[in-house]
Amino acid sequence: MSSRYATTDLPSLGIVWAALVAYSLVVCALHFGGLEYEIYTRLWWWDLLTHSLSGFGVAAWLCFVRFTPFESNQLLVVPLVVVVIGGGFEVYEYLFKDFYVEWTTAYYAADTVIDLVVDGLGAAAFVYWFSRRYDADTTALAART
Repeated sequence: MSSRYATTDLPSLGIVWAALVAYSLVVCALHFGGLEYEIYTRLWWWDLLTHSLSGFGVAAWLCFVRFTPFESNQLLVVPLVVVVIGGGFEVYEYLFKDFYVEWTTAYYAADTVIDLVVDGLGAAAFVYWFSRRYDADTTALAART
């Protein structure tokens, strides 16, 4: 059965959804744990880690829920969509920054650019992996028929 939803063609649909939910929960735990235990201020790379994992995860959700069959233009589209979603989060973070950070505008602007680049790199890493996996699955399926 062909559909616009990638996961409808997979035999192990439940495993894919469970993995996506579990991955999302881990990333949320890393982020909120980082805020609660002030890990963001102690480990300079924690923000890079959480943003790259978030970009990877959002790209996974986009690819498994929306994009099928895989097309080469998605190599650019998915990371750009992830950066736009990340931009929305950055606006939210800026509006409520007094809640948990006290940064200068210049520092916040630099942090935002770095966050969006890392979000995009995480998404690009997923798209690269997904495209390689999709190509391998397509080749294996063609060999069986």
